[in-house]
Amino acid sequence: MEISNIDFSSLFEMVDTFYKNAWIALIVMLGAVGVAWPIVLKKFSDYRAKIEVDKLEKNLREQFQNLSNENVKLIEKEIEKEMNKLSEAIDNVISKKLDDIDIKINVSRGLIWHTLGTIYEEKNELKSAFKYYFYAFECYFYGKNESNLQNIILCIRRCYEKIKDLSFLKGIENKHLNLINKLNEINENSRYSNTINEMEEEFNSLKKKLKKGKN
Repeated sequence: MEISNIDFSSLFEMVDTFYKNAWIALIVMLGAVGVAWPIVLKKFSDYRAKIEVDKLEKNLREQFQNLSNENVKLIEKEIEKEMNKLSEAIDNVISKKLDDIDIKINVSRGLIWHTLGTIYEEKNELKSAFKYYFYAFECYFYGKNESNLQNIILCIRRCYEKIKDLSFLKGIENKHLNLINKLNEINENSRYSNTINEMEEEFNSLKKKLKKGKN
């Protein structure tokens, strides 16, 4: 059955306009609140968007009044399909923005832990130095910042050379193994193979040396 006297382009334009206006409002709020935007986003989704959807629904239903039930159902089905497409596109953009923010936060935290680790290393307080260096490694890893990741690895390896006590070495062994495992996860094209092999050799050699010295 053909649908007559219905301006589909006009109806879809109303839907598209709603989403564009909602997205612009979201961007304005993000600029205003900065890092607190995930909270604002939830408020926007739960409150503002609901109000606008209600208005949109009212306008659409007014245009459906003179249509047959069958035509209305066909139109609603098409509109729902288009709205789902638009919603999915917006969700993808939001998800990417969240990922980008998470990456930046991790890198910022990594820089703080890195600095603290350096301070404690200079004071020869190895326990605290390792603590913050391993924290920094985790942050750079999840922040996908391989430049700083390589720098922190050098700091950790430098501190390995300063360990004089076997029990201390055993105390950080799990952290060492976790570091090796994470490097293996990103060892595409074997770009970290040399580093992994060298660190394992350094750690195991140091363990043997300290065991021998203890005996």
